[in-house]
Amino acid sequence: MVKVENKDAEHFLALLEQRVAELQAISHYPKNNPDEINFDDYSKFREMMAECLSFMVIIERRIGLQGEGQKQRLLEQFETLTAAVWSILLDGALGYLTVICERDHLPLGSEHVFVQELKTLHDAEKILGEGRYEKHLVSAAMEQRAKAEEILNMVIDRVPEMLNLD
Repeated sequence: MVKVENKDAEHFLALLEQRVAELQAISHYPKNNPDEINFDDYSKFREMMAECLSFMVIIERRIGLQGEGQKQRLLEQFETLTAAVWSILLDGALGYLTVICERDHLPLGSEHVFVQELKTLHDAEKILGEGRYEKHLVSAAMEQRAKAEEILNMVIDRVPEMLNLD
C-alpha cells in the first residue's frame, strides 16, 4: 500500500471546500430566476456538480491511504463536505424541479433538465439518509430532505403527463 502525504489529503479537502462554495452560489440560480430556465447556468451547475463528485472519489481514496492517526480526522472533514455537497445538490435539484413543475408541460429543451434533476434529487435523498451523513446536516438540510421526498412523490405522480407518456 502506498502511503500518501497527509498534506495531499488536507490540500484536496481545502480545494473541495472552495468548490463547494462555488457550487452553492451556482445552485441558487433557479430560486433567483424562477421565471426562466437558463441552460448555460444549468450547465455550469451540472459541470460543477460532476467536478465535486469526481473530486470526492479522489479525496476518499487519498484518505483511505492515510495512516490511522490522521485518517479519522480527515474522514470526519470529508463526511462534512460530502453532506454539504449533497445538500447543495438537493437544494439545486429542488430549485430546478420546482420551476419545471409549475408548468403544465415541460418547456422546450427542459426534459433533460427534468430527468437529470429527478435523479439528482433521488440520489441526494438516498445519500443524505445514510446515518454517517445525518449528523453533519444542518436543520435546513433536514427540512430540504422532507421537502425533497414530498416533491419527489409529486413529480413521480406527474411524470407521465409531463413527459407525454399517457
